[in-house]
Amino acid sequence: MNIRKHWKRLLLTTTALFWTSCTSENDSALPTIAQDTSSAVDPGISSDSNKSSSENTVKSSSSDAVASSSSDAVASSSSEAKAPSSSSLNLNAYKLASDPSITCTPSYINGGKCLDSEDFYNARDNILEKIEKHKKILEENQTLTLEQLDSLEEEIIEANKQWETQTSSYYTNRNSNCVHMDPGTLVYNCSNNKSYEASTLVTDYDNHILYTKEEHRAQFPEKYQSSSSSEPESSSSATPPSPLCQKSDFTTPTDFDKAWENDKKELLDIAKKELGTKLAEKDSICLDRVERTYLYPSTDVIAKKQTCDGETIVNPRYQQELDTLKASLKKLIDKCIEYSKIEQIACEYTASCPLYGVDSKCTNYYNCNDGLSCRRIMNESNMNCTDKQGKEIKYTHEEFEKKYYEKRRY
Repeated sequence: MNIRKHWKRLLLTTTALFWTSCTSENDSALPTIAQDTSSAVDPGISSDSNKSSSENTVKSSSSDAVASSSSDAVASSSSEAKAPSSSSLNLNAYKLASDPSITCTPSYINGGKCLDSEDFYNARDNILEKIEKHKKILEENQTLTLEQLDSLEEEIIEANKQWETQTSSYYTNRNSNCVHMDPGTLVYNCSNNKSYEASTLVTDYDNHILYTKEEHRAQFPEKYQSSSSSEPESSSSATPPSPLCQKSDFTTPTDFDKAWENDKKELLDIAKKELGTKLAEKDSICLDRVERTYLYPSTDVIAKKQTCDGETIVNPRYQQELDTLKASLKKLIDKCIEYSKIEQIACEYTASCPLYGVDSKCTNYYNCNDGLSCRRIMNESNMNCTDKQGKEIKYTHEEFEKKYYEKRRY
């Protein structure tokens, strides 16, 4: 009799633990859609996983069941059987508002496409659209002060820099691994053997209810009321600022090309007169390098004209860009004049560039008349050199330029 009672207690305890295990596993098997909308949901796989997990829990807990009292086991079993807690419900299930007896689970279909290119073009178009809107405000301004127009110009310049950075990054890294993969179209698979695309529904994530758009509008009309009454007063009624200014006639790359070439001719003529007609080889090479150099302006979306109360002048921002270009050009020419006063050693120049790779860098080699051999990777400042005795020497590019010059013309 005692043996039968012992087995009866063990059976009841094991049964209780089994139900407790199933409930616990169901609590954490699937995330809610609000917790993770980016991962595809497969109810079938989740169900198998729960089953396997429950079986493992029963096996691992069997030794503990012997130690449990029969009264605790019976109470636990009875409680689970009579009134399952709300936490044991499938948190990934949604009900149709029109028929709560129908349950639906989310999943994704037709995913896997790389969206990097689409992201780039969309972001680029958004930036260009922003620039065009700001330009239109500058041209047609009736409400903003001159200080506000200057700030708007800053925003245009920053947006243009952002566009350039994103474009460079995209074309440099386009062959690398995909960063943004399309998860697919979110659909709800329902117990009425029908599927509904999520974009056609309104999802109440808190209460796990799916509405058609018409049902949701009828159920919550206050959410669809127009907010036009709270819109700010039209800008047309605002008092115009004094002075009233606009900025117009936006630049093109051709404008800066012409300015650069004109400044270059002027400054080179001055430098050649200073150096004399009989230029040393190294000085001639240096000026030739300047002649064939072009520095791109930071932006080509700047207004050339500023008009305030009918008076038009050169837009200060445009003049600043022109001054910056000219200063950069003068810096190159001044370096040639400075080096003309220094005895420098000639170096033969060669370069080795990879055949493939968007971001691959060339290596420049220098073999100098004093036996020095150097190499420098493109855009890096340091040069690794070896003298004729085999001693290793490091130069910065600026240090090297002062002592040596390249025997090549552009």
